[in-house]
Amino acid sequence: MLPVAMPGPGSPNGIYVYDAKKRVWNVLRRDGESFKLGELGKGLYLVYFDNLYCPACRSQDHHIYKLVMKYGGRSDIFFVIVVCDWFANNCNSEAASKTFKEYNVSASPTLIVAKVSDNGVVEERLEGVRTDNAIEYYIKKLVGEA
Repeated sequence: MLPVAMPGPGSPNGIYVYDAKKRVWNVLRRDGESFKLGELGKGLYLVYFDNLYCPACRSQDHHIYKLVMKYGGRSDIFFVIVVCDWFANNCNSEAASKTFKEYNVSASPTLIVAKVSDNGVVEERLEGVRTDNAIEYYIKKLVGEA
């Protein structure tokens, strides 16, 4: 599957990861296991659960895009988008559906901002549309800049 500018309407269901060097989103996987915090390495994770049939998610996309443009070049921040049509129940990606279930996502949009280190995982769960400034607060809090 070819890289995309940013997953959203028209994108296949699946788990996407931002490639900071190439500045594109790549499909991590569509089949298989759920996404696990830490599987890409230690650092800060912003995991966006995106339902393609969700009007509020289209608003959230704009704020995520701004954060990717601001922080996307950092090697210690991982941007992940988990895409289903409508939650785990209407998802033609086994891996994305399992990820929605594993993180018990029942509100749309949902973001998980997490720091993975040798000391474990610290995470914040944000439900509903959040501005890039509001999300950035949690990013700075977890990386110790707030």
